[in-house]
Order: sequence, then C-alpha cells, then structure tokens
Amino acid sequence: MQLPRNLPYYFAALGLFGVLKFGYTLADSGDLTFLSKPTSKFVGLLTGSPSVYVAESGYFHEKLNIVIEKSCSGYSFWLLSFLVFTYLGLKYFGRHLHKILVFPSALVVAYLLTIFANASRIFASVIVRNQTLNLFPDKQYLIHEIVGIITYLPFLILAYYLIEKFLKSKKV
Repeated sequence: MQLPRNLPYYFAALGLFGVLKFGYTLADSGDLTFLSKPTSKFVGLLTGSPSVYVAESGYFHEKLNIVIEKSCSGYSFWLLSFLVFTYLGLKYFGRHLHKILVFPSALVVAYLLTIFANASRIFASVIVRNQTLNLFPDKQYLIHEIVGIITYLPFLILAYYLIEKFLKSKKV
C-alpha cells in the first residue's frame, strides 16, 4: 500500500496547527494584537467608531459598547483557514520547495481573510444585536454565535472556491 505523497506535509500542517492552538491557551489579549488591532481598525472604518486599547482587555469601542478581545480576535478562524488553504495548496503543487512555501503563503492568505471576515462578523453582530436586544435580551450570546457561523462559513467557502479556481487556471 502506497502512502499519499502529501502525508508528511499534512502531518506538518496539523503539527503546526496544534502548536499554534496550544499557544492560544497561553496567550492573552495583548499577544493577539496582530489580529485584533487590524480587525478593530477595520470595524472602526465600517462603523465610524474609534477604539481605545485597554491593557488586559482589548480594543474598546465606546460608541458600539464592545470590546474586541482574545475570544473576538478570529484566531480559531485563522488557524482553520490555514489548514484549509494548506490542503488546497498541497493539492496543486508538486515540487518539494513549492510545498514548503505553501505553509507561509497559507498563513498570510488566512491572515488577510481573517481580518476581513472577522471585521465583517463583528459589524454584523453589532447590527443584529441592535435589532434583537429588546426581543431576546437573554439570548444575545447564542445570537452572537449564530452570526459568527453564518458570517465565517461563506467567507471560507468563497475563499476556497476562488483560490482553487486560481490554482487550476495557473496549472501549477
């Protein structure tokens, strides 16, 4: 039985995912500013709400009454996107060097997607919260989770589709 040729790369991607996911458990909001700061800036552009960084908390948007903190950074989405894009890149590249370059490329593309998708998710959450607060005051956490799923999934599917279409057209 022959092992799939990309198996070592898949294990490497899963290993990196595991290390980064474990690192998240040790991180605080300050460690995740590489995600939360650009997200906060983008949310500010969408809403006209400036933010202030509060140590130990995150980016506070007084006008929106929200804090973009550790759990709002989009870190898990970034890691999931990294795995998806790594799988996709490994599928289309044959040379060893190209496969190695898939890893940093996937991290960067996932990062850019995360900033855009996460800011969109937060923007949508603010709008939905404002519309549902009086109707479902005790269900806001559940509504926030649902908005996250409804926002993130289409971004990931669309990005996968566009990247695959691009890679197929280049016949790498």
